[in-house]
Amino acid sequence: MTTAFVLSGGGSRGPLEVGALESLFAHGIRPDFFAGTSAGAINSAYMAAAGPDLSNIPALKAAWHKGAKDIVYPGNVFTMIWRVITGADSVFPSTGMRRLIEENMPPAARTFADLQCPCYLTATDLRSGRLYVFGDPEDPSAPLVDAIVASASVPVVQPPVPYHGLQLVDGGVVAATPACVAMDRGATVIYAINVGRGEEVLPPVSGVLNIFLRTIDTWVAQSVFEGVKEAASEPSVELHHIHIAAFSGMSFDDFSHIDQMYEAGKEATDAYLRDPRPNIIMPLRGGGQRPPHVVPGAREFILG
Repeated sequence: MTTAFVLSGGGSRGPLEVGALESLFAHGIRPDFFAGTSAGAINSAYMAAAGPDLSNIPALKAAWHKGAKDIVYPGNVFTMIWRVITGADSVFPSTGMRRLIEENMPPAARTFADLQCPCYLTATDLRSGRLYVFGDPEDPSAPLVDAIVASASVPVVQPPVPYHGLQLVDGGVVAATPACVAMDRGATVIYAINVGRGEEVLPPVSGVLNIFLRTIDTWVAQSVFEGVKEAASEPSVELHHIHIAAFSGMSFDDFSHIDQMYEAGKEATDAYLRDPRPNIIMPLRGGGQRPPHVVPGAREFILG
């Protein structure tokens, strides 16, 4: 039996995953390897570097407390407009995010060869549209921070990361929950921690950047469920899909609810583990599980 912890993207909602990890460790569940993308790449890489153990959770939680809007998303509307006018690759620089990751990763972990357990991080190449996976055991030479920043760089929001001729951005553009990567690496038991959006209806959104980010969330939501659905349909895989919808309407630059998110992630995972339902995708999507929503003149088409 090979167990993988698969962590989805989620931006500043990453502390939900930290709470979920504490719950899994507290229940005696340990991974043989991690697979993560975006915020999940940050959490996966940290735990793989420090060691997949309950004792390392407080330090990861403390690292999230150091995140702040002025560090990760510095500037204001005028600096954003200036960056667009001057041809910058994004509305925010990634220097603050990179520095935050560098300062909080275990110092001995420079490349994937330095990790305490295997970890696979995904990033998307804008030139080819292909998904790349860092952490290949045959060549673990990739710089860990470069891989994390690439996986967590949302297009337009942060600039692409140049890497050996590639132009890398958030792995969630192609695979928001890298369950398929875990299966490819031999996982037979997968705990997929999904903090992306499900079927919850969010409040209306306003502002160009917020609308763009909501569009990205909507775009990748189906990708999340396609990935876990493929894993759930594989007879040789026991999939535990833990979807945590808390704080789904929170602004992308809000770092003020770290403790509450941590507790929400822990509580949601505790609740799942009290009544685990392997190979059932929750919340259910498509397949006629609910009637379509109807408004005057239009009817929802439920994707299968």
